[in-house]
Amino acid sequence: MRHLLLNAALWALLALAGPLHAQTGDTTCTPTRDGRLVCPPPDARCVTTRLGDVVCSTPGGGIAFDRYGEAVCGPGNCATDIRGDLFCSSAPRGAASIDRYGNAACAEGCVPARASACGRPRPTN
Repeated sequence: MRHLLLNAALWALLALAGPLHAQTGDTTCTPTRDGRLVCPPPDARCVTTRLGDVVCSTPGGGIAFDRYGEAVCGPGNCATDIRGDLFCSSAPRGAASIDRYGNAACAEGCVPARASACGRPRPTN
């Protein structure tokens, strides 16, 4: 019986190890259309657009897709308001959320997310 309990505990630990590692990873490299990898700068994130281009946020910045499917970025984290507009904190790594009325609320003020605020890094190889 004890052997079965230890075996079950080991399997449960192994099942949790994968998701925990994936959630705590600091950066993730993103493949381009031709399979080369683009790795974001520290404290930044990259996404692949619907056209297959890789775009990244600035360090400490937020990145999201707007209602038209276009990648947009801001200096800090971003949130979508009740009208579907994306706003980001004006401070790097700044928090962004939605208040009880559906309006964006951001640390140090909100700025509209813009496609021009995103960067297009070069592949590593």
